[in-house]
Amino acid sequence: MANAYQPLTPSGKGARIGDRRVTDFSVAEIRDLLARHDWLAFEDHPVTTDEVVEFMGRFGTLVHNDRRQGAVLNIDASKKDEGEVLLGEGFLPLHRDGALMGTNIALVGIFCVEYKNVTGGGRTFISDIDNACKDVPAEILDVIRDKGIEGRPVDRYYLKPSDTWHWIPGFAEVDGHSYLNVGFPYRPGEQASWLLRIPGVDDDRCQEMFETMRAILMSERYCYYHEWDEGDLLLLDNRRLLHGREAFKGQRALANLQVLAA
Repeated sequence: MANAYQPLTPSGKGARIGDRRVTDFSVAEIRDLLARHDWLAFEDHPVTTDEVVEFMGRFGTLVHNDRRQGAVLNIDASKKDEGEVLLGEGFLPLHRDGALMGTNIALVGIFCVEYKNVTGGGRTFISDIDNACKDVPAEILDVIRDKGIEGRPVDRYYLKPSDTWHWIPGFAEVDGHSYLNVGFPYRPGEQASWLLRIPGVDDDRCQEMFETMRAILMSERYCYYHEWDEGDLLLLDNRRLLHGREAFKGQRALANLQVLAA
């Protein structure tokens, strides 16, 4: 099992699985693979949304809220409301699911329902933050560890956009190891789903720090860019990585499922 799959980044994380359907794996096998690789890309053996829901339910309690149909959040730009960035076609910076909602998400599944005539990008990207942070200047990590970040949702997806800034710890402990816990702000000119800042750090310095980290975390050495096909499934250990989305145009419908941490 340890050497069965090649990593998806030069830094050694991620695994592409094309020899078996995800439903052919046991919960123990998936947990072992995620512990080794942090995320898994299942290709060439399409499964249905119902099969994904049933399979992910074996790992714990699935998230249900007012924006989901059962456990499924349909990310379908053709059906989005105006003012919703997250469910649309715009760029999504590196982030961790659940952070702004105050929800501790352990496992995320992203399933491709439809992918046709997509132009301009549309890839989901995933960063190996564990290894990438070794290249981030220590003074930046020290500030984030000390101050954390503050976030404010502005997207209609969140139902109640708030004027209140919510504090988020800069690092999170997972199985005795410390992982970067921040999301990234939008760049000027990008329609934003959320706003982020580092408390006590002026805007110019904050932007500089995030740009330095972004260049490292999204470099080819540490970041995997998934080219979607219908039926693909990404399984992510949400606590050990950050992920995002390229902007695009076209028919791109994904289903997002989340498993709460125990």
